[in-house]
Amino acid sequence: MTGLPLTLAVKELRHDWRGSLCFIAALVGVLAPMLVVLALKNGFIGTLIDRLVEDPSNRELLAVGSGAYDLEFFETIGERGDVAFIVPATRSINTVANSVRNRPKRNLERAVPLIPTAQGDPLLGDLIINKGEAALSETLAEELELAIGDTAEMIIGREIDGVSQNAIAELTVTGIVPERLYSRYAMFISLPDLLAIERFRDDRTLTPETWRDGAEEQDSYASFRLYAERLEDLRALEGALTDAGAQVRPRAENATVLLLFRKNLDILYAAVALIAAAGFWAAMAANLRGVVERQRVSFSFLDLLGLSDRARKSIPVFQSLILVGLGICVTFIIVLIILVTINAGFAGAPQQMVALLGVWDVIGTLILGFVTALTASAWAVLAIDKIGTEEVLRHA
Repeated sequence: MTGLPLTLAVKELRHDWRGSLCFIAALVGVLAPMLVVLALKNGFIGTLIDRLVEDPSNRELLAVGSGAYDLEFFETIGERGDVAFIVPATRSINTVANSVRNRPKRNLERAVPLIPTAQGDPLLGDLIINKGEAALSETLAEELELAIGDTAEMIIGREIDGVSQNAIAELTVTGIVPERLYSRYAMFISLPDLLAIERFRDDRTLTPETWRDGAEEQDSYASFRLYAERLEDLRALEGALTDAGAQVRPRAENATVLLLFRKNLDILYAAVALIAAAGFWAAMAANLRGVVERQRVSFSFLDLLGLSDRARKSIPVFQSLILVGLGICVTFIIVLIILVTINAGFAGAPQQMVALLGVWDVIGTLILGFVTALTASAWAVLAIDKIGTEEVLRHA
């Protein structure tokens, strides 16, 4: 029974082919930009936001000023579930090596910040820096032409009674910190090595030959490096540290805003898509109803010929499904060309795909399109219900 209504629907669309093309163009104009934005959200935008949220630097709480934090403080804070990493620091600002050099290649960099590290450092992953070892930031490693396994020569200077003295330590490079995690020059060393450096500078009884011997753990420290387990933990952890007597501030002041944006990104996109879909649905429903009103005599004649109400009512439904199906197909072709062009233009980007549509995005679009087609045709179906044989007899 569907053969005749389907044939009539197709012939009507072919007869009014200009109107059909306009309708398909309207659907493409609404759907294509939404799918391109969705693809960018899945690709570049989503990846960028995820990287910013997961960037350890955004989870770092910086100690403000110089304090006196004892071992009990570090033990208590380190046991908290919302603390991913904490390590003592000897100063409120980074200790600085007078210079670091690559002796074989005669490359040297002056005033290199020394950052204490320990097991679990978010910037180093699973890498553990032991005494006599170091991890270099990628920028410093490239400047000095040092790679993992090479030896970096660290020079620590001091002045006693007007006489300059230098202590030298050879550190094995066991890791490189990627530039995306730490972009500045820096050398990450173990806490024992950092304590030895501070002790050499403060204790004039130590000689450049014996400066690394017997560096013991201090009773208290002036500062610390600390990272929260998650971005969501920053606010509560900041309050807990304040209660413990530590003044801190987040390195990323707008980290919570970034987190909120990621949480609401899908909701924001869904709201925009819903508004666009609602507008298209209204236009489609009005168009189909208008077609029925213009063809009242024709539908009345079909009733006179004995075509059932169900068959007559299925005509606008078939028209709606055909128009939406063609519109979606054309949209996918256009969007595919756009996405291929975008990804080709950003072939050197760090992520594999700048714009990406998943299988479920395609399936969801098809489902939404056909649900819209079926529901939008309901108004036209109701109009046919009121058209009887008297219409054609009255106009005969």
